[in-house]
Amino acid sequence: MEKIKGTKCEFGYIQKQKTFQSLMLLLFVAVGVGLFLTGLLITGTRANIFTVLGILMVLPAAKRIIALVVMVPRKSVDKERYDQMQETVAEEGILYTDYVFTSPDKIMSFDFLIIQNQNVMGILSEKKQEEAYILEYLQKGVDSQASGYRVKLFSTDEEFYKFYRRLTEGSSKQERDEEYMAKQDKVSEYLKILAV
Repeated sequence: MEKIKGTKCEFGYIQKQKTFQSLMLLLFVAVGVGLFLTGLLITGTRANIFTVLGILMVLPAAKRIIALVVMVPRKSVDKERYDQMQETVAEEGILYTDYVFTSPDKIMSFDFLIIQNQNVMGILSEKKQEEAYILEYLQKGVDSQASGYRVKLFSTDEEFYKFYRRLTEGSSKQERDEEYMAKQDKVSEYLKILAV
């Protein structure tokens, strides 16, 4: 099922979700219409249990419509770009891609979200997003999970690579204590749960 549905925060997730949610929507609509027509043919009237069951198919179909509203305006990152980012991020870094998340007010997305050296770095997927709102929302959430983490947003890959080189410059792979790893895991888990 994961092959068809996709895995949150992994390459190709948005595209797989668009396909999966569209197919599920069509399935629920077909089942609902099928139930209604079956009841109509069997009883000769619309007032039957099959009509009720057909109408109930609207609920899971509505859930699929909402998922499509969130995903359709967005697109998955290119494979070449993903490979380059994966190659750049060090072994101790955590890389999420096709990252879509919501707040009570907005739907937001990143092409990439990287967690490393007590930094959460996001590359915005759309230029029209309110960076200040996203920064405040994420920083507040990350602070609730682990203190000392800094959230940084970038509009382009080039801005990120420039910052990342400075962040990792001169630092070799070092031993991380249990507290550091526990904090990173907690932040990582929070951000994964936050994703749609």
